Amino acid sequence: MKNKRDFRQDMDQALSGLTLGEKKEEILEKAFAPQKKRKGRMARRVAVACLAVCALTAAVFAFSPGLRQILNQHLGSWQEESQQFSGLETEDNGIVVRAVSALSDDGFTQIYLEIQDKTGDRLGENTSLGSYGSDWNLELPSQEMATMGQKCLGYDPESRTALVKVSWSGETTGEEQVAKLTLQKISAREEFTASLPQTEIASRIQKTILAENTQKAGEKSPVLQPGEEAAPLEEGKGFSLSALGFGDDGAFHVQVKCPEDICLEYLNVLTTLRSRTGQEAQYNQSLTQILFEWEGELYYDIAFGGVGPEILDDLMLEDLYFLYLKIRPVEGNWELEIPLETPDQLVYTPETQVEGCPVNRIVLTPMTLSLEIGSDHAGFGQSTVTFVMEDGSKLVLDKGDCVTSFWNGLEKQNGTGHFFGRWLFPKAIQPEKVQSIALGDTVIFSK
Repeated sequence: MKNKRDFRQDMDQALSGLTLGEKKEEILEKAFAPQKKRKGRMARRVAVACLAVCALTAAVFAFSPGLRQILNQHLGSWQEESQQFSGLETEDNGIVVRAVSALSDDGFTQIYLEIQDKTGDRLGENTSLGSYGSDWNLELPSQEMATMGQKCLGYDPESRTALVKVSWSGETTGEEQVAKLTLQKISAREEFTASLPQTEIASRIQKTILAENTQKAGEKSPVLQPGEEAAPLEEGKGFSLSALGFGDDGAFHVQVKCPEDICLEYLNVLTTLRSRTGQEAQYNQSLTQILFEWEGELYYDIAFGGVGPEILDDLMLEDLYFLYLKIRPVEGNWELEIPLETPDQLVYTPETQVEGCPVNRIVLTPMTLSLEIGSDHAGFGQSTVTFVMEDGSKLVLDKGDCVTSFWNGLEKQNGTGHFFGRWLFPKAIQPEKVQSIALGDTVIFSK
């Protein structure tokens, strides 16, 4: 990241075209005035000043003004709490990865990246770090259990730049941290969902299994006769339903014909075959997928084992989900170290219980609520959380606000595991003004 002097020069250059008079100087003076660092919190004045300037200039540091607007929309009421970066970037194989903003507390992080192709047109609206969840990592120190995710928020075809949000959520540390992003592949994936009417299953009869097909690896495997039940798929993007039904191999087959203009090694077709009356998704426990060639055409076959016509009326097939690439991923080596600010937090050990499980720790920051519970399941993430504030007002979070929920059974104590959950507030709160917290119908904290 640029030093303070370079940062001031960037700010001056960004503001040079604006007629702001004393307002410009006021922003800059506040941003760079000497100040005492508070324990547990990095200085925020530069970040707040940057946001004020960004609001005036529409795009101070972001390469694309359109993507800056998308970023501001996603930050929403969190803009004042966010960090802004300048000069924090790395380049390889003609692609630049730059950090432009971050929103974080002691265990929850969202980092916004601009990814720009400077030499070609290898990105798109679904630009992705790595290939299908692999070939990238976001690492924070002193963290063990964690969840990661990513989402492409927008794409500017003129500058060939994508805005990607990466998220990380783990257990709390209360320490300022540096996030390390490592990346080996960047891809422009395609995805869509195709519906299959449930009546399609009920109308099928047992098909003949053929052994003479050629898989990608040159092996043989039984599949349904391609084309027996050929049908277009809505929004199919070149894919079509080739066959659907039972085979004498004791499996239920879902088979699609593939278009030619895709990278077959990165093709994934997913669905779930459920029992209407029994265990949910029980037929996915014995599932095989193959890519094979038949009479010069390529097909993708999903076979659910142990499913015969005798249980036809009990079957329910979900929509088909397609995930694939049209061009191969761009390979390279991109690494960024991103300093993260940590706001003050309040930590409570309430010595209360919920559903007979001890509430070991409650952590409140302006962004999130974190709970650590001695539990033998992870179901608390589905619970509603109700806060009563100092002024008597209430704030209610539901399961949609729960950004992390996991159970660590490897650290069992007294016969139970360890549940960790984190809920994200819709806007910043003042933790010290929380008077009580209820998980479901049980009050787990009260002043």
